[in-house]
Amino acid sequence: MSQHNIVILAAGKGKRMRSKRPKVLHEIMGKPMIEYVVEAAKQLSPSKIVVVTGHEKELVEERLKEGGLSFAAQEEQKGTAQALLTAEPMLGEGDVLVLYGDVPLIRVATIRAFMAFFRSSKGVAFMTTEVTDPTGYGRVIMDGDAILDIVEDADADASQKKIREINMGICMLGREMLPLVHEIKAENAKAEYYLTDICKIARTHGISVKGYHYDDAREVLGINTRKELLEANQIMRERILGYHMDQGVTLLGEDIYIESDVKIGPDTVIFPSCFLRGKTVIGEGATIGPHVVINDSVIGDGVTVEPFCSLDGLTAEAHVKIGPFSRIRPATRLKENVKIGNFVEVKNSVIMENTKANHLSYIGDADIGKEVNIGAGTITCNYDGRKKYKTTIEDGVFVGSNTELVAPVKIGKDATIGAGSTITRDVPEGALAVTRVKQKHIEGYARRKK
Repeated sequence: MSQHNIVILAAGKGKRMRSKRPKVLHEIMGKPMIEYVVEAAKQLSPSKIVVVTGHEKELVEERLKEGGLSFAAQEEQKGTAQALLTAEPMLGEGDVLVLYGDVPLIRVATIRAFMAFFRSSKGVAFMTTEVTDPTGYGRVIMDGDAILDIVEDADADASQKKIREINMGICMLGREMLPLVHEIKAENAKAEYYLTDICKIARTHGISVKGYHYDDAREVLGINTRKELLEANQIMRERILGYHMDQGVTLLGEDIYIESDVKIGPDTVIFPSCFLRGKTVIGEGATIGPHVVINDSVIGDGVTVEPFCSLDGLTAEAHVKIGPFSRIRPATRLKENVKIGNFVEVKNSVIMENTKANHLSYIGDADIGKEVNIGAGTITCNYDGRKKYKTTIEDGVFVGSNTELVAPVKIGKDATIGAGSTITRDVPEGALAVTRVKQKHIEGYARRKK
């Protein structure tokens, strides 16, 4: 394949979104829409990718700074031709493909087909599609596959407004044709420099301009409103669910939400109303849900997450069981065969193999060994109002119910903590620690109360 550059136009404000956030940073299934375009562009192996920024350019460039991209700032947004010329000094040798940061649904295969069409056309090529309601889009006037003109909606007359073949904006031209873009004038209702005006200019130079018609308008339309953002999320969600089912994942509900960067192993079963977000990775043969939220977590093979759990920043190794009604917070690591039961909260802790905390406990800032039993109602008192402190529980410890472990504190190997104790000092290995006041009986209290 010959050399080519890719320019991604992302300077617009997106007024119809009614948002302070740049339009291209609005998310589709957990990821800014422009990142889908950047990922597609990288798969095309260009010599250079230049992103043209403008409105809130610092936010856009900060989000994309790790991507190995070049940025060109369009300080005053005066049209697509001006945007392309802003990127011109950064381009290398080869053809120039223009993509848009607000067209996140376009597939790599679609772009490849368009590029092949361009190379066979030996001129300039635009991607077109047909829609039921073309309002707001540039109308494409064609003779076969030759484009005679593209008329912007604001400049179209009554007969042209009836045309349903519209310009998608995506175009490709040879590097040597960029001087034609310099000839474009802002002689239109919006006083902007439209890249589509290259059609007439190219014809005066004897250069052909062709239209590549693409049938699926939903894939190639830009996102300009909140309604279109919702529709794009729905389309992308269907793609993501279909992909995971093709990879051997069982999905048992139409309301399952899986973001674009989530990875799931085969033979995992996801029940209805689950939300899998961020960089979550789920292994093989896991069971998730229903009504489970998992964010930025690593879930090992054979893990079971019962209903109504919230997991954030968790690493759970193979065959861990969690829930129901558990909350796991960031920097928690559960080793193999750990059991975290109902109404247990864990944060910033490491819990080793075969340990269990079955119900009604809080474990925070703790290192817990193997084969430990955490009784119901146990609390690690890790915060004194100013600082956090660590609790260490060694292998084989039995912690009785309704126990408070006041950090910093260490419970030695095979020790036992009596139920109802408040432990403020280290407990030696193998010892029984009990802190209880003597039980009193006040005779006749019930009669006196009456």
